[in-house]
Amino acid sequence: MLIIVRLAIPLAALAAAGCVTSKPPTIAHVHIGHALTGVAVTPGQKGYLLEAEDRAQNALDLANKAILDTSLPQMRKDVETIVQAATSEDDFGLKHSLIMASNHITFAATSDDASQNVRASAPLFAQHITRVVERCDEIALLGKDVDVTSNLEEARSLTAEIRSLSEQNIIGEDAHATGVRGATPAEYGMKQLTKELQDMIARENPPYRTVDQYYLFNLIRLPNGKWIFDKAERNGTTGSGY
Repeated sequence: MLIIVRLAIPLAALAAAGCVTSKPPTIAHVHIGHALTGVAVTPGQKGYLLEAEDRAQNALDLANKAILDTSLPQMRKDVETIVQAATSEDDFGLKHSLIMASNHITFAATSDDASQNVRASAPLFAQHITRVVERCDEIALLGKDVDVTSNLEEARSLTAEIRSLSEQNIIGEDAHATGVRGATPAEYGMKQLTKELQDMIARENPPYRTVDQYYLFNLIRLPNGKWIFDKAERNGTTGSGY
């Protein structure tokens, strides 16, 4: 099974090790931190990309279970949880979390202090998430078919398709039968998208450093569109905190 490489060490560990930034980061790097490290609104306050990775794996684990179900009601119930892992907005499903990660990379690129590297990379990343988003929508449609069928074997066949899509959302697909998964953006899964952002970070100059929790949780957007750090330290719980 694929093990996705994490882009960030937990904030508490970084603080203890003295590895967090000691001076204010650029606004662009804070937005990148929201995608890669942490944000106040997600479960466990993980970065959006980390949440997307977890939900992608969650969907596949659930699909592996569902395909073995021996009763139609249980299969329907398990498929419903797969659809939630893939598409839920309230629970930060894969689709929503990945879109939010892309949004914050775009926020970074449109910040006044963004590097040319980030400005060039952000629109490509926004395009390259498309196939994962499409697969999530396909999973939702197949989930509806499972919900209405009265035939266990038909439901199992539909669930097998859901499982295949869930696996592709992690490791990519080989749509062109080249023998390589994720060879093109139209075949990408989270593995390839994660690497794309890792490569972007590796190109940053000055280097990207893990952003301190204070800056991650206290960046707000003013009505005029300007981003500032909230001196009230409300940890993103009010206003336009991210």
